[in-house]
Amino acid sequence: MKKANEYKIQKRKDNRFSVQIMQNGKSYCIYGKTKGEVREKLAKKIEQLQEASLNKIDYVSSQTKLIDWANLCLETYSKPNVRGNTYASYLTIIKCHLSGIGDKKLCEITNIMIQNHLNNLRSFDGKRRLNSSMIKNVRNFLSLVFNYAIQNNIIIRNPVQGIQIPKAIPSPPRAFNLEEQYALIKAVKEYPKEIMFSAILAVYTGLRKGELLALQWADVDRINKRLAINKQLSRQYNTLEGSDASSNLLIAPPKTATSIRYVYLFDSLFEELQNYMEARLRWKDDNGFEHNETDYLFSNSKNRAIEPRRYYQYYKEILKNAGIENANFHTLRHTFTTRCLESGIDIVITHAEHTQK
Repeated sequence: MKKANEYKIQKRKDNRFSVQIMQNGKSYCIYGKTKGEVREKLAKKIEQLQEASLNKIDYVSSQTKLIDWANLCLETYSKPNVRGNTYASYLTIIKCHLSGIGDKKLCEITNIMIQNHLNNLRSFDGKRRLNSSMIKNVRNFLSLVFNYAIQNNIIIRNPVQGIQIPKAIPSPPRAFNLEEQYALIKAVKEYPKEIMFSAILAVYTGLRKGELLALQWADVDRINKRLAINKQLSRQYNTLEGSDASSNLLIAPPKTATSIRYVYLFDSLFEELQNYMEARLRWKDDNGFEHNETDYLFSNSKNRAIEPRRYYQYYKEILKNAGIENANFHTLRHTFTTRCLESGIDIVITHAEHTQK
């Protein structure tokens, strides 16, 4: 549940103020003569609802199934306190990665039972294999819900303690060879959507998809021929109850603090970028859009941020046209790294210099 100061209070036609909140599918309307009065009532109501939610745990026993306890922990502890994407990852674990153990009672689950479950996730469904990072997330989530069970005096020890993450055989990152790289560039130039020039930009800069899609015109430094990378565009899960959408497009900080940097472009690449920008200005003029430096550099048909999933569909079509298989968008980043290493460029030092400038 959101905090009181995160709700938007509306003024009514009768000059009173009101706000509506949702909890467990129920709607609560709060009214007042002033915003301050509504805010005070809202804070008290949120506190009451949270206490009521926490009190539900009193009825849980060690006979409760793991799946039921995990769902209760998700709604009671996680939903009010974690980011939307973290909540979504927990939800995925409950729905997809507790099969075979989720129907066990909390008091029945042992250390070896959990270890065998994680070992089986290595060959999930006998076909797909979860990577070590995902299996670690499952282990950490299980440890979290069992710790909550201990805090509520439901069990006395955490069966996840001492669990080992199954080792994986590392596979080398996929990168395009030169023939594939040239085929990709050719396919991009023949593709009807000019915003896919961004894929060429990714090949030669190593930018992540979210970083590319978050670029605004103001991020292009035409004097120094560089791009300012300081944000990313992503779709994040919406934990607000009563919302029609399960996720929202959001601008967020980059993946890590060191990801905030300048990326310098060589002359011919910057010239191509300028050509793209000129073509995009003509497109805006033809379609009746006024130009603003805060516009996204690679926008959709409505001159707004493009949906990442739609963008990825365009990318997959380009791969098909180029006759390239088994390559996700991150392959472009690996390709950039590979070309740097082949040319004798120290990408670690290069990144550090770009971060400091």
